[in-house]
Amino acid sequence: MQFLINKSSIWLKSGRGATEKLLAMCLLAGLVGCQATPTKTQPKTHSRTHPQVTQTQPQTQQSTGPTTAQPEFGYPPLETQKLPNLPPQPQIVLRDGRNIPLVQTLMTQGTQQLQLGQLDNAEDTFDRVQRIAPQNSSVYARLSEIALKKNDGVTAEGMARRGLVFAKSAQQKAGFWQLIMMAGSLQSRTDIVNEAKSHLQKK
Repeated sequence: MQFLINKSSIWLKSGRGATEKLLAMCLLAGLVGCQATPTKTQPKTHSRTHPQVTQTQPQTQQSTGPTTAQPEFGYPPLETQKLPNLPPQPQIVLRDGRNIPLVQTLMTQGTQQLQLGQLDNAEDTFDRVQRIAPQNSSVYARLSEIALKKNDGVTAEGMARRGLVFAKSAQQKAGFWQLIMMAGSLQSRTDIVNEAKSHLQKK
């Protein structure tokens, strides 16, 4: 490189032709350009690669960073859920068969059979009433009377206690306690008799 520069200067000093001077100047410009181009391209490569790396790093940090908490599976939080307003529950109506014509007919038939001493027929008739109207208190009173006539104190007590649950008036409850007292006496159970007497005295 130094040799070429010295040679071109010699040509210029020697006063040769214009063409040789022009050739020497082009040669110097070409050599200077060859040395300058590597220094200009190297910073460009670094300036292009480094900004790309710095741009990708914030993206990864944003994707892994904390975000707004979302409910799982997209359902709303439990605090915002409200239970629907349930309709009012209907009142329980006793199935005593008061408005069923068949129940009235069977009750009359069974009472007549009981008065005539037809205990088995009367028991079958009142059993039918019990299946149709299981909350009829009168049918349990009739079945308890039939059991007392058959000297079955256990059945008489059980039927009277079941009828006591469905008794509405104080008079009906007193009648069932009298049946329970007679059933306890038939079983020779003084505890049952005393229990019935205590309830009858409160009335």
